[in-house]
Amino acid sequence: MTALRWHARADVRLDEVPVPSRAPGEVLIEVSRVGLCGTDLEEYRDGPLDIPVDVPHPLTGRVAPITLGHEVVGVVVESDPAGPPVGTFVVPDVVVGCGVCWWCQRHEPGQCPRLSVRGMHSDGGLARFMVADAASCIPLPPDLLPDVAVFSEPAAVAVRAFRKAGDVAGAVLCVQGAGAVGTLLAQLALASTAAVVVVVDPDEGRRAILAAAGAACFSVEDAAAGVAALSGGRGADVVFECSGAARAPRQATAITRPGGTVVLVGFGPAELTVDWLPLVLGERRLIGSAAHVWDVDVRAAVSLIARGVLDPGVITSATVPLERAIVDGFERLVAYPRAPKILVDPTGGSA
Repeated sequence: MTALRWHARADVRLDEVPVPSRAPGEVLIEVSRVGLCGTDLEEYRDGPLDIPVDVPHPLTGRVAPITLGHEVVGVVVESDPAGPPVGTFVVPDVVVGCGVCWWCQRHEPGQCPRLSVRGMHSDGGLARFMVADAASCIPLPPDLLPDVAVFSEPAAVAVRAFRKAGDVAGAVLCVQGAGAVGTLLAQLALASTAAVVVVVDPDEGRRAILAAAGAACFSVEDAAAGVAALSGGRGADVVFECSGAARAPRQATAITRPGGTVVLVGFGPAELTVDWLPLVLGERRLIGSAAHVWDVDVRAAVSLIARGVLDPGVITSATVPLERAIVDGFERLVAYPRAPKILVDPTGGSA
């Protein structure tokens, strides 16, 4: 089969590789769609950041080249007693812990010291077939289209981050950065009992989409004044920082009220800057949120998409075949990093 594999910075290739063989406890999935995300773009443009190159990954034993793709939906073609039967449309969870450490025993695989992510530390979904853990594949409604269902993984990231905010009844919530995760977070906020939802993004088109859904939207330059006006001058109760820009945590802290919460979701290769004084003196809380847990966050995300609470359709710009994923996917995102989500369809490949 053809697989899109990361070899080095700015070097991803369409390689011919064997169809993977599943191990006990795994299923083989025929991939329907894969979303290209900011992490993929950063590895392509700036990597290696997390992909193992010189030292094998401690859990998977792998080094590059590795098949990319961690936002995946597909159909089970070889099953296992622990997973869904053949023919089931699923989203395979890609977060894999060792299963035996202190964190894994407490069902916190994202904190596992040997954490691996399919598509980063072992082969992912930018190929005709991939393997995944049988037990953590979430079945999808058969009428949910692949172009919608593929957003289950970023939606799970949004679900987990939103939970970090706690009780938001009557709150002023702010989302910085309206990429895929930020847009889904804003939709969650708009469906909640929050009083006001603010979105901050430099892109006018992104702001227009969420303004039409009911959010108060501001440019980066106008964010502080806008949040102050909508909160009676006290600041936002919770700010979800999704942009990953180096100075964004500093602004997030500045527009959060004393005693409020900043949830850091986005990150990038640049070193982040934080102003510690208002955090300490204002007793603001700074919380990180990453990835997801399959039966908590991914399952909830699938339900929210299936019920129409989350509408990923406003995020997608194009679906491209696997053989065009380098030029029409990665290179396009390098040229236009704020472009809407690009999806890849691997089904045209041959096994």
